[in-house]
Amino acid sequence: MAQIGGTSSIPTASGPSAKRAYPTLLGTPIPENTPHAVSVTLPTWRDNVGYEEGDERVHSVLRSGYPRFVYHEQVRKIMALCEKKFAKSTESCLVFPSRRVAEECRDFLHSHSQPVRSPASGSISFRPNISSSPTRRSLVRIAEFAVTPTHNPYSPQSDDPSTSIVSSFHIYVVLFPCEAKGIAKQFWQHSGEGISSRFAEHCLRVLNANDRSKDFAAPVPGVRGMGNARYRKGAYLPEGQQQHLTTAEGQAVRNEQDLYVEERFGRNLDVRQADDAKQRLKKRIAGVLGDVDNESSRVNEIGTSIIEDVPLNLGGRGILGIAENDVYLFPTGMSAIYNAHRIVRKIHPNKKSVQYGFPYLDSLKIQEKFGPGCHFLGLGESSEIDHLENSILPSEPISAVFCEFPSNPLLRTPDLQRLRRLADRHAFLLIVDETVGNFINVDAMTWADIVVSSLTKIFSGDSNVMGGSAVINPKSRWHEELAGGMKELYQDNVWCEDAIFLERNSRTFGQRIKRINDTAEILCDFLHSQPKVLQVHYPKYVDSDLYHQHARPDESGRYGYGGLFSLILHTDDAAVRFYDALDVAKGPSLGTNFTLASPYTILAHYGELDWAAQYKVPQRLIRVSVGLEDPDTLLKIFANALNSI
Repeated sequence: MAQIGGTSSIPTASGPSAKRAYPTLLGTPIPENTPHAVSVTLPTWRDNVGYEEGDERVHSVLRSGYPRFVYHEQVRKIMALCEKKFAKSTESCLVFPSRRVAEECRDFLHSHSQPVRSPASGSISFRPNISSSPTRRSLVRIAEFAVTPTHNPYSPQSDDPSTSIVSSFHIYVVLFPCEAKGIAKQFWQHSGEGISSRFAEHCLRVLNANDRSKDFAAPVPGVRGMGNARYRKGAYLPEGQQQHLTTAEGQAVRNEQDLYVEERFGRNLDVRQADDAKQRLKKRIAGVLGDVDNESSRVNEIGTSIIEDVPLNLGGRGILGIAENDVYLFPTGMSAIYNAHRIVRKIHPNKKSVQYGFPYLDSLKIQEKFGPGCHFLGLGESSEIDHLENSILPSEPISAVFCEFPSNPLLRTPDLQRLRRLADRHAFLLIVDETVGNFINVDAMTWADIVVSSLTKIFSGDSNVMGGSAVINPKSRWHEELAGGMKELYQDNVWCEDAIFLERNSRTFGQRIKRINDTAEILCDFLHSQPKVLQVHYPKYVDSDLYHQHARPDESGRYGYGGLFSLILHTDDAAVRFYDALDVAKGPSLGTNFTLASPYTILAHYGELDWAAQYKVPQRLIRVSVGLEDPDTLLKIFANALNSI
């Protein structure tokens, strides 16, 4: 396809004549020119390997990344500011939205690292360790930073709308020895509980505005030289005031420009509506309110109109009784899983969990690194449920089974009915991640005690905001304990601006899913018939009977299989050639409104490729998330990539 500069053009949902540019230049955010993009362009197989190996050629040009793996620019800035303000020369820091999260990060550092002092130099380094000690506790500190906008009415910053979103807020800074950076990063990645890039951006705006505001004193008559020494020298001179004015006004203009971009692509951003947005999200997720039914909200015209939700008679999940009070919002999908695991541990302390099926990597890491550990049944086959039933459960009570429906990246479907029967018989919980399937296509809630989702993915679709949810099944035998645990442990750490974006983006969720279902099935049917393709992992071809038992057909009786599939070619060389030739956006994440591909195993398991291969996840696996493009265009793109082999 034609390429102009650093972009390639592909048709979007509005048909072959409309073009959407996606970036092809290494390190460019996906989507391009999006301040809070959650993916980054890694256009060749070599680039992905270089990213994993820390190649300076790759890392030096990264302008974005998936936020749990790559600190966003705004997050790095607020961390640097907090280091300067609070840290010793030998310390680094992470920043969190609540004291509870900061304390859990500190606990993680305590339990996973041990300070070792060098006899020669006296310096301290860290090594992994699962015990705790008073010495180590003293090396990790928490600083609470209270920030309140203090606009001087004579400063241009007093008119900057981006600094007055909330009256005041706190951030919590975990300070630790620099040698423990890697361990601290694990907590950030696994838990998904770090501050969002928009929260960090707001912190910086307010702090910068406060600082600039101090340079504007009220014009009170007085004797020259009197008053605060800060304003004595030159502050009264017209040219001095003009210099401050020009600088401050320029910054205000930049803030307004950023806000305009966010509003334009955020569907009329108004943070004063954040509480309402969260309630709408909860209702939408619960299925109490359905998708927007309005001509101005057509998929072909995803625009800026204000749209009201239309209530349905039954919830989209097909279960009566689910209300918004059963839905809990989190800053990321992984945070939803992390907190579901916290609740499970509260109900069943000191019991291991079970991970059934090969999951997204951090889902397993949470169970392994927080609490008593887990049994990993990574093949996701019926024989492993036999093992659970006949070998594990008779000798060891467990807390919960975690699984994905379907799984990422192999698109396998767990036997939820059988797992439910075991859960009832042996008194453990069943936690199902429906991110890949989504509740339009699958019926996880009938069987699960908690259903978790990453709202970052197709629920949002725009790849510009993070979010997660957990829904408690009102018919669960554990509902009282789960609701009580949430009441005690839950914190709403979803930043107000992120909630606004999630609500706006998700208004056409159901319509987009139906279109993506159709396009992905057409594309997978084509690839499944190609001799150059060894396997297509897609629910239509993998565990299809189980999928149909647990899926939700549409009004005509047809099943939707979602937009995610994984492709395995015959050789590693073929995979490299195919990926490099594939003319779509390429980077981490899934569930975007545009087609997105990545060499999943390379990015997720580069340090453990042999281990992943044991569970039928080879290094040559290519994961594809289908978007809203025209099906014929995608068929041509994938056919061209196959022709390169």
